[in-house]
Formats: sequence, structure tokens, C-alpha cells
Amino acid sequence: SNTAGRRGSLHAHKRPRATPGRMSSAAAVDDETVGGTSPVVFTVLSQFFLFMLIGGMAGTTDLSGFRAQLTNVRGIATGLVCQFFLLPFLGFCAVFAFRLEPTFGIMLLLTTTSPGGGFSGWWCSLGNADIALSVAMTTVSTLVSIVMLPVNVIIYVQLVFGTSVVLDWTGIAVSIAVVIGAVLVGVTLGTYMPERKTFFNHMGTVGGIANIVLGLVASSGGSTPLWGYPALWYVAVGAPCVAGLFISFGIARALRCSWPEAVSICIECCYQNTGLAITVALTIFPPQEAARATAVPIFYGGIEILLIAMFTLFAWQMGWTYAPRTDSFLKCVTGNYQPLTANDLRRRESAATAVMERAHSPVADEDAPEEASLEVAGTSPKVSS
Repeated sequence: SNTAGRRGSLHAHKRPRATPGRMSSAAAVDDETVGGTSPVVFTVLSQFFLFMLIGGMAGTTDLSGFRAQLTNVRGIATGLVCQFFLLPFLGFCAVFAFRLEPTFGIMLLLTTTSPGGGFSGWWCSLGNADIALSVAMTTVSTLVSIVMLPVNVIIYVQLVFGTSVVLDWTGIAVSIAVVIGAVLVGVTLGTYMPERKTFFNHMGTVGGIANIVLGLVASSGGSTPLWGYPALWYVAVGAPCVAGLFISFGIARALRCSWPEAVSICIECCYQNTGLAITVALTIFPPQEAARATAVPIFYGGIEILLIAMFTLFAWQMGWTYAPRTDSFLKCVTGNYQPLTANDLRRRESAATAVMERAHSPVADEDAPEEASLEVAGTSPKVSS
């Protein structure tokens, strides 16, 4: 086997190997609870909060802004290349360079080949990057992942470890349907209720925070500590995320994407759907290996959160986002700095036209002499009344 030479390099403990591609009878049985709660409840809540997150972020734009970003071929193409070609290749390089054992190597490859997570839009919102581009990229990449996810799995997992992986297509299909539905609802609300865009932004933030809390509660049920592995294990798992963020940002700027667009692209590239990777781990590994396998996406998820938080803060201070760096941190996090869309400009022009028409209406002209005479007398309508 071509995996024989890779075994044992980063073992924390010597354990039996998993056999991905064949689900054992023990692995086929779902755990009764996740973090002390029914897994069905966690699944429903996770999808509900994901809908809130994506719908809220999509509600900060409208149909004209969304359509404009869908035609932004350079931005979307750059993001897709970074997400489905660059990051999986970086995952492969990490597995090869650090000689990860099959259990960890397969999980790192699955994590880096998964579609982008819904939280990418939330981070773009908090960091005041280009949300319209982020929502458009999330929509397109979710559809593209139907093809690219199995292709990357075949290319990297089977070529490196000589084995196949069974994917949970039902779970993937549900997540795709939730994302597409949330985008449609959010863009529609943003188009017909533009005065509520700030509220939609806050709703998406609440959904994002709720999903993070839900993930922490779910992971608390595990018995395998994350601090029991060799130092190189953490370097290997975190390296694709760190390299992917900075390389994709450089590629975006080299292709002359704007600063906020480049920030959105690098966030979309390195932020992966670790929840999907955890689901796959619980499906393809027997229970004794699944606990170890899920450590990879859990640690990767922590790295991407910490890295993106620091990068967006740095980008804000460098003037690479829509928020001015002179505003307070709290105002930047809670405010909506997205640029005006074509619909926003038309609404403002209509409002200004209505004000001008009222100012030149016959009623206004009749009241003008009286107001003028009062001003000459040294009084005002408010004082005289």
C-alpha cells in the first residue's frame, strides 16, 4: 500500500486504522445524544440558524446589487479558483509534507475540499468587506461544490491514500437547499424592504453567534482532548488555512480586485464548512476513530475563526474595508457600511424629487408671503404661535 510509508509520523497514540469507504455496523448506529441533546434537535437548530445567517447577510443587499456581483466574473472566478483549487492543493501539500497518518490526512483533505461555510458572509459583514460579493460567491460555490467536492475527493484522497470515501449526499443536499433558499429570501427582503437592511444585518449576526454556540455545545460531548497531539500536528492542520488566506488575498489584488473584494475572496477561500467534514467523519469512520478524526475539522475551525478575526481587524485599520478606521470598533461591528446599490440611489432620487415637488406646490407658495413677513418683523411662525 502507498500509505505504509506515511504511518506513524504524527501519531499521538497507536490506534487501529480506520477503513474509510466501508461503514462498520458500529458506525452505522447514530449516537443517542450530541452534547446531551438529541442529534435531530441539533440538526434542525443548525439549519435554522444557518438560514438566519445567510438570509440576514443577503438582506443587506438587494436584487440590483446581487445581480451586479453575479456578473462580477473576475471576483467570483478568482474566489472559485482559490476555494476549489488552491485550498485543496494546500491541504494535499500539508498531508504530504508533514506525513499525516491516514485518519488525520483524509480528514484534512476532506476539510479543505469542503464548500465554504455560511459563516464567511457573517465575517464579511463584521469586517465590512464586500457582502454582495460574498453572498454571490456562497451561492455559486455551493452549486459548484456538487461537482468539485467529489472530484477533489477522488483526486486527493484516493491518489494519496488509495481508498474511497462515502459522502453524506443527503446532508449536503439539505445544506445546499437551505443556502439557496436563504439567499432568495434575503435578497427579496432587501429589495422590497430596504429600510430594514440594518435589521437584517443584525438578524444575520444573531444567527451566526447562535450557530457558534451550538457548535461549542455539540463538541463538548466529545471525550478526546484537542491538546494531546504533537506540535507538528497543529502546524499541519492549520497551515492550509493560514497559507490559503494570504495567497488568495495576493491573487485577488494581483487581478485588480478592489480592497473590499479581496478581503471577501480570501475569507471565502479559507473559511470551510467544517460541520460537513465532521458529519462525514462520523459516517465513514468507526466510533473509536471518529473521535480522533473530528479533531481535525474542530481545530481547523478554531484556527479559521482566530485568523479571520485578526485579519479583518488588520484590514479595517489598513483602510481595506468599507468602514472608516476613524469610527469606533463597536460602531464598525454593528453598523452597515455597504455601498449604495442602484436601487438605493433611485430611491434617494425619488425622495429628493418628492421633497422638491412639495416645496414648489401651490400650498407652499401661498404660505411663503406670511412666513416672509413674520421674518421681517423679527419673529418666526413658531414664536408667534
